[in-house]
Amino acid sequence: MQEDKNTYLLECLLEKAREASFSALFLSNEFADQYGRWQWLVGYDAAYTTSNLSEVDLMSNTPWFGYISYDYKNVIEPMLQSQHKVLSQFSTVKFVQPKTWVGLDRNGQLHGNADGLAFGEAILNNPITQSASPKGDRETLPKLHWEAHTAREEYLSHIAQIQHHIKEGDFYEMNHCIAFSAQAKIDPYQTFAALNRKAPAPFACFVKDETQFLLCASPERYIALHNERLISQPIKGTRKRQITLEAEQRDVDAQAVLSLKNAPKDRAENIMIVDLVRNDLSRVCAPGSVRVPELCEVYTYSHVHQMISTVVGEPKPGIGLKEVVHATFPMGSMTGAPKIAVMQNTEQFERFSRGVYSGSVGYVFQGAMDFNVVIRALVYDDVQQKLSYAVGGAITIDSDAAEEYQECLDKAATVLSIFG
Repeated sequence: MQEDKNTYLLECLLEKAREASFSALFLSNEFADQYGRWQWLVGYDAAYTTSNLSEVDLMSNTPWFGYISYDYKNVIEPMLQSQHKVLSQFSTVKFVQPKTWVGLDRNGQLHGNADGLAFGEAILNNPITQSASPKGDRETLPKLHWEAHTAREEYLSHIAQIQHHIKEGDFYEMNHCIAFSAQAKIDPYQTFAALNRKAPAPFACFVKDETQFLLCASPERYIALHNERLISQPIKGTRKRQITLEAEQRDVDAQAVLSLKNAPKDRAENIMIVDLVRNDLSRVCAPGSVRVPELCEVYTYSHVHQMISTVVGEPKPGIGLKEVVHATFPMGSMTGAPKIAVMQNTEQFERFSRGVYSGSVGYVFQGAMDFNVVIRALVYDDVQQKLSYAVGGAITIDSDAAEEYQECLDKAATVLSIFG
């Protein structure tokens, strides 16, 4: 019954998004999170819009909903460029104060403006009936033909070239990404409902900006401000789950967790990025306040196990969203290290500009903020009727190219398996 209620709630929230030119929906999917405020939060249409991060006031009593595309790196570091065709037509950066907003916090209290509260209360107080039950998950999504932007053989060659750069000392870890696209007319609302049912994630989001759609099942937090502390939780290290209930496969799944916990390569990748995040946060945090309360812990999600670390720090007085973003974006888990050197070299190996993929979506409200990492995400252009998906992994001197390619396919399967 609880699953039915949650599915019905999501269908209602998505149905209202059909009427809006802009909408943003954030879901926690009931994952435990000591740093998260909301079970779900949604905003519709724009009362005010800006592309200037300085205008996004952390103390605002009206929430800001927004996204930052990966190519905002070119604004932060003008020496960087993105020459390839972009996966989607999302803006480089956009923040909106919505006309209607509502959210349910983790204490079960509803918050919003007048229109939002009326909408939220109508949903929560309406008992589910057969006639009102969601229809989206009963429908089969179409089977799609996916075109790889980078062939397997080309990917293997890229890994060899990246490792040559590492040997030469140009950098020591690169997050290398590949992309897939399909020409298709889809219903993005129904597709997100199916994605969230198939792969519930703690930082899931749905964003509609005119004709552009982001459908995201992210497990990763980029940056949050909670109780006057900045928190970043980078992910590095993945193992595929065995999700059936047979005892033998449960044993295999438990072994996968142990393998990830004890893998020297995965731990090395994770710790490299933790060091990068510590350095980034130190630029906007009080001296001596940056620490790592959680290092290389393994979390389990619907289809994968992930190695996650937590880095926290106390922001200096007067620090705003722009200062935080310019010190920490793009997130190290999606670049590698050293960050600038890696981003300078990425262009020669990736056949696309990432756009909103590898970027971030989140909110700012009443002295708090929370932003995800846009991974496990579909981007859809409703004009071109084009659906795209990107995936990547950390490449180090110890990486096995064939294993890295398979890891990309395993990650992609989490999302692409929703289609027939």
